[in-house]
Amino acid sequence: MDKGSYTFKALSTKYEDFRGPAFTIKVGSTTFKSVEVPIVSLEVELCADGSAGGCHFSVESLYDNENSKWINNVAEVIQVGAKLEIQGGYVKQETIFYGYVDEYFMAYSGSWAPRLEVTGIDGFGYLMACQEPVYGGKKKPKDVVEGILKKARSAGYAKSYTVGDLSGFDVPILKEKVDDFKYLRMLAEQYGMSLLAVDGELIFDNVIKNSSSLIELTIGSGLLDFQKRFSLQGQVGEVEIWGRDTDQKFIKGSATSVSISGKGKTAVQLAPKFKQTALRENNEYVRTEKQCVELAQARLDAIALNFISGRGACVGLPELIPGRFITIKGLDEETVGSYFVTKVRHRFSQQGYYTEFEVKGAKA
Repeated sequence: MDKGSYTFKALSTKYEDFRGPAFTIKVGSTTFKSVEVPIVSLEVELCADGSAGGCHFSVESLYDNENSKWINNVAEVIQVGAKLEIQGGYVKQETIFYGYVDEYFMAYSGSWAPRLEVTGIDGFGYLMACQEPVYGGKKKPKDVVEGILKKARSAGYAKSYTVGDLSGFDVPILKEKVDDFKYLRMLAEQYGMSLLAVDGELIFDNVIKNSSSLIELTIGSGLLDFQKRFSLQGQVGEVEIWGRDTDQKFIKGSATSVSISGKGKTAVQLAPKFKQTALRENNEYVRTEKQCVELAQARLDAIALNFISGRGACVGLPELIPGRFITIKGLDEETVGSYFVTKVRHRFSQQGYYTEFEVKGAKA
């Protein structure tokens, strides 16, 4: 996962003022370039909210009506299960999606040209089809998670995987009647981790702890629009995690202060009566008080991030990914600040290349 930072000015220079949007789609061993093939639209969606990412594109004007066949054997190249990689940008392009063709269909009509619609999904889609039981026993959680993620990489639907620190945690004794992806989502919640895929990397880690800003976006300079919403729904003043140690004695840990950096006040600080509210959970995988405290903090931070939600749009930026914080500037003092990106959509169409994003925030 990209942990660097960018300036809008540097990206503008890299992409020559964002002129000439272009993309390249590689299906299996065949490459389609937007400047050569009539692909009328492309959309890539990346998520850091526990959902799989995907893409969709449409191909038109590649059908030979006289001979009743697709030009360049495009229909034979695009097959379900074929590895799919997409690069996007301008004169220079970066990888913005990696996965496989999940489905496609052909549409014919006497009033318009035949078209081919293709949908792709990232490596998590493959794990949705894996439902083998997992018997934890004395296995380490990291080994279990890596063993599952490795399946997608071995199938060719992921380039790599990253698993955060899970030392000391226990793993559920068994996993039955649930697919690997749902199982990973359950583990991510229990361990206070995020689950996402970026550029072919499957990530199981606490990405929220990296509060450095990926990029600063300013209204009038790349940022086209931005909306912000506040909500107290689900906010709590304290999270307390209970568990048992290796001797089966009760242990607990709590968190009462949001650790996410940034200026402004949290929901509880703005609504003091919410300090009295609490979330108490029993977790069967923690074995030390330190783990209880760390998990309580991770849970409180995740809840606090739901205080603010927003969405925006900017010029097409291949570097903009979910799972990182961005900084919004050029607006009123209450809106300027740092936000966690939960979803990114790269859109290529006849109108150009634009990136839409959804964010969350813990402090107003």
